[in-house]
Amino acid sequence: MPTPLFPYQEVGASWLSGRVRGGLHDEMGIGKTATTIRALDITGATRCMIIVPAMLRGNWVREFRMFSNRPNLRICQGANIHDFVAWQRSRFDILITSYELATKWAPHMQEHGEFLDAVVMDESHFLKNPDTARARAILGPNSDGVGGVVGWAERSWQLTGTPIPNDPIDIFTFLKFTGCMPLNITEFRRRYFTSRPTAYGFKQSCRPEMISELQALVGNNSLRRTKRDVGMQLPPIFLTALSVDGDTSSVRHMMAEHPNLEEAIVEALEHGGLSFIDAQHVATLRRLIGEAKAIPYARMLLSDLRSGQTDKRVVFGIHRAALGYVHKFLLRNKIDAVLVNGDVSDRLRGEAVDRFQSEDKCRVFLGNIQAAGTGLTLTAAHEIDLLESSWTPAGNAQALMRVHRIGQAHNVYARLITLSGSFDEVVNKIVARKVRDIAEIEGADMLDMDAVVDL
Repeated sequence: MPTPLFPYQEVGASWLSGRVRGGLHDEMGIGKTATTIRALDITGATRCMIIVPAMLRGNWVREFRMFSNRPNLRICQGANIHDFVAWQRSRFDILITSYELATKWAPHMQEHGEFLDAVVMDESHFLKNPDTARARAILGPNSDGVGGVVGWAERSWQLTGTPIPNDPIDIFTFLKFTGCMPLNITEFRRRYFTSRPTAYGFKQSCRPEMISELQALVGNNSLRRTKRDVGMQLPPIFLTALSVDGDTSSVRHMMAEHPNLEEAIVEALEHGGLSFIDAQHVATLRRLIGEAKAIPYARMLLSDLRSGQTDKRVVFGIHRAALGYVHKFLLRNKIDAVLVNGDVSDRLRGEAVDRFQSEDKCRVFLGNIQAAGTGLTLTAAHEIDLLESSWTPAGNAQALMRVHRIGQAHNVYARLITLSGSFDEVVNKIVARKVRDIAEIEGADMLDMDAVVDL
């Protein structure tokens, strides 16, 4: 027997099954995967492609087994061309694959005229940039489905808890995909936003008189519910900033080599010049700051664990070196900890989560925000630290919701770890402000926090 759904999930499944194209934008932790699986059951769809971040393929297989009322569905976790060919030849009903592989296989589908009952795009904010290869392959060159994978499907649904991951203009590809937006990206920007050039890009602000129209377009084509909306009585989550003192000599040396770099980064974050942030010297600076924080943070965490101030802790970061140092430091000091980064296979990732969730002796889960910040449940802990935070609001929100979700029985305490004397505090304030801008369009509190302090 399948695991029963909550009533609000049944409502969501009914809504989704009635849409040819639409978005399930429920807040993280409400259960979008189970809702979608039930929607597929309602439609009777059997020829399906589920496109997900690579690390979530195994999770989708498990949830199909838990929630689908069709036990005879043949499900394939598409990890290579052999899986894809087997699915093409109808040896499987459901192909669960990654964005990278779906992008690679899209030309084959176009060549053979592959007809599908449904395409599901999980964590669909991965498609926010219409000019990327993945967006063009899956949504088509104009993001309207024509010439893309979704063009071959009777139904296409996008799932994400963060439909606007960084800036309000990120909603364009979703609106274009649903068919409610006849404008191209230039026309869309001109109608709904004001822009002014800066040294590192453009500052985009939604026109106040157009906010209600944009909200209506999003709301008419998506279902968005917060934990409060569905009556989920989760404890509150409290977010604070904590400064640590570290050796900043390498950071100071880097800054000396690149005068005005801090000001340039702030300008880019404020005004949307994120391509500048990808520059090598910026990436190097972020890595050096992460490494400078790792040493004092690891000592502080060890003290917390030994003193009994904390039982279990989740730690998210970005760079291998910073997370790796904390992991090795804990193991050397006889603290059982697991580490999930981009090098960890789906199987080992699942084993790490299971250990942390079920074994009392496993006290720390360390994860890379990209590799472990979505799709995982880490409710064995109610304390979470962002050793290195994402520079986009969605990345941090997704990471925090690994702990603040169904199954959490305690108040959740989250901390942004900041290197004293650096610009971490400024970056955190910019990200918090972007959360407010995004919430204005979505009409909801992106993090659904009862208290946000010290930001």
